[in-house]
Amino acid sequence: MKKIVFTIVFGLTILIANAQTDVVGKKYIYEFRDGTTIIGNFIKDEAGNIYITELDGKETYIPRVMVAQIHELSDENFKNGEYWFPNLHDSRYFFSPSAFGLEQGEGYFGHSYWVMWQAQYGITDEFSIGAGTTLWGFPGTLNAKYSINIKEDINAAMGWFWVGDLFGFTDGQMGSLLNMPYAVVTKGSKEDNITLGAAYNFANPFDDWRDTEVEPSKRLVLNAGGTFRMGRRFAFVFEAWLLDPMNEAQIMGGPGIRYFRKINRVTARNGAGAKTWDFQLVHFPWMEGGSFMPMFGASQKF
Repeated sequence: MKKIVFTIVFGLTILIANAQTDVVGKKYIYEFRDGTTIIGNFIKDEAGNIYITELDGKETYIPRVMVAQIHELSDENFKNGEYWFPNLHDSRYFFSPSAFGLEQGEGYFGHSYWVMWQAQYGITDEFSIGAGTTLWGFPGTLNAKYSINIKEDINAAMGWFWVGDLFGFTDGQMGSLLNMPYAVVTKGSKEDNITLGAAYNFANPFDDWRDTEVEPSKRLVLNAGGTFRMGRRFAFVFEAWLLDPMNEAQIMGGPGIRYFRKINRVTARNGAGAKTWDFQLVHFPWMEGGSFMPMFGASQKF
């Protein structure tokens, strides 16, 4: 059994390392399985070794099997002499989506206060699905998103988000709380961006969830979100939902901080892996006096 596991890990390592295109003279960041990195100009790939010239001018070689991932060095990922790994959760903010999508086979799971659990998975490079629920099974969530790149720094996505009684815990009395198609546009890079979006809630809003005659204007929902990288491990993240903007506008959401942590596992995406911890101050429409509720969550890619 151990030989089988070793063979699989060994094979995955080679596939990941060889998936890169090495150009002679170009500068790359070589990330190892333990999370450490080495930077140098590529010379050649020969006999199972990658030969490079390090930043101090010394020539050395790296056994290819040790390399987890190779990144082309740029101003965005190399600052103050240190490698900045990429945004580990660019497809979402805290709850609201960005227009960036998951790659095929890429996914993550996460929780809020270890109570609300959810997972997302990339079916293709453009289309992803997700679902979630609480420990007691209510409420449940379902969602899907299709993402496209319009041009270099502008991306768009459309999708559907549903929240409600998925398992019949309220004997059908609650039904759907949110049942809305949405569209978002994101401007910027995966490290620093802003997103604007709109949705139409076919379910009845919270204040009128027993009323079947809800005015169409009350079903409109506007959304904004953004992230700004503050350092190698931290990013400022915010999101806001504007409910019933045509009548009695109510804001839900707030700012927060995201902490990035690398996981030393070669089979994970984003090099050695990815895990985040989130802290957000959230305002809900039913909270008076402009007060905010602290929210804590974590997520991990697989």
